[in-house]
Amino acid sequence: MKKIKDSIKRTPMLLALVLILFCFFPSAIITPSESSVNAIVTAVGLDKNDQGYEVTLMTFLSHPNQSYSEQYEVFSSSAPSISEAFENASLQIGKNISLFHAHTAIVSEKLLEDDIVSSLDYLGRIASLPQSCVLVSTNVTSKQFLEFIQELDKESDINLEDLLFYTSNYVLWKYTTINSFYEGYYSPVKTSILGHLTITEGDINGIPIKNVENVVGFGEQGKSGDKNSTNENSSDKASNNDTDKPQGSTSQASKETEQQPTENSKQIQIINDGSSLLIKNGKTQAHLSKDILSGINWLNSATTGELITLEDVIDEKFENAKLIYKVENQQILERFEFENGIPVYTANLKLFVSLLEANGSKKDMLQSKKTAYISEKIRKLVEQKVKNEISTSIDFIATQNCDAVDMYEKFYTSNREQTKKFLQTQDIQPDEFLKNVVFKVIVSLFPV
Repeated sequence: MKKIKDSIKRTPMLLALVLILFCFFPSAIITPSESSVNAIVTAVGLDKNDQGYEVTLMTFLSHPNQSYSEQYEVFSSSAPSISEAFENASLQIGKNISLFHAHTAIVSEKLLEDDIVSSLDYLGRIASLPQSCVLVSTNVTSKQFLEFIQELDKESDINLEDLLFYTSNYVLWKYTTINSFYEGYYSPVKTSILGHLTITEGDINGIPIKNVENVVGFGEQGKSGDKNSTNENSSDKASNNDTDKPQGSTSQASKETEQQPTENSKQIQIINDGSSLLIKNGKTQAHLSKDILSGINWLNSATTGELITLEDVIDEKFENAKLIYKVENQQILERFEFENGIPVYTANLKLFVSLLEANGSKKDMLQSKKTAYISEKIRKLVEQKVKNEISTSIDFIATQNCDAVDMYEKFYTSNREQTKKFLQTQDIQPDEFLKNVVFKVIVSLFPV
């Protein structure tokens, strides 16, 4: 014992280590894991229904398994208020609700008929939803949407986070977080752009889901009396055929019946076409198609991957050709000036492009010997096409009194006094400023 005491005196760090182990080791052994106390929510959905509000939670469940795959469950609860709905969901799951790991918030179009900020208020202040959480809208209820995503993840290993990342980076989709939404909402123009994902049925080029019975509201659409009678008749025929077969064999007719889709069943799909919603004062103002959003994104230097399609090109290399260029990078130099009291926006847009296709095949492109082929004719066609797209998009959002390109904010920052004077002289509000701006766009094309 004396030797131990002498050794501790010679090495005081050892004494500190022993004290730390004595104080914290028992509590570390006894304290339960976070996942056993808290429900780890990765996506949250908000809806309105007859009871008031409906909260849907996609929750990570920690179960031991041999495949090391993540398992998620969707829980839903309704109440007159969002706080009560969360409390009911917590009781339903039997754990505390933790939103610290949530990366996506889904809101339905019905919820966007009114000011959505009142609904997000609880999530941001009390429930501690991260401000970096991506905000997405959908045409169905968020419950249906999250159940669809859950089934999609099971079938194809495509999860919501991967889908949103791809869309925001490669399909010119507006990547709106809770924070950026609030910035637009509390700005003088009170405008934001919200990403939109559609769930629909029919033979459309989307991402299909097979197990629609697990998606609330969609599972009953393919069922009818004709379908049941068809199945009954098929099973009767299969049983009659089975009588002629030896025991233990499988009926080929029954196999074919199981594999063939019924006449009344419809394929449910998610449509990810790059469309968005134009939000003003926290509610839907208009739908933005991919073409409109593409025109807006020409004024955003962070956008890449845009495709420029030229029809019936005639120059020294091609005749009546269809050429498709990809924008590998773009740079934009902007000026915000007042000329004779009128706000004038000048954009010098530099596009670095490469030729992807010629006449829909690689043959003509290889004959030109240059994948970065650009003629003077092509420069003029691209310049006119980009200018037309920008003009169409700006005209559309201006008629909605939605300054989605922050033109008022940019002029106010560059020329504060002149901008104030212009508003007073014209007797207009900041959200009407965009209508009065003259756009001058210069497009330069560079091969990559």
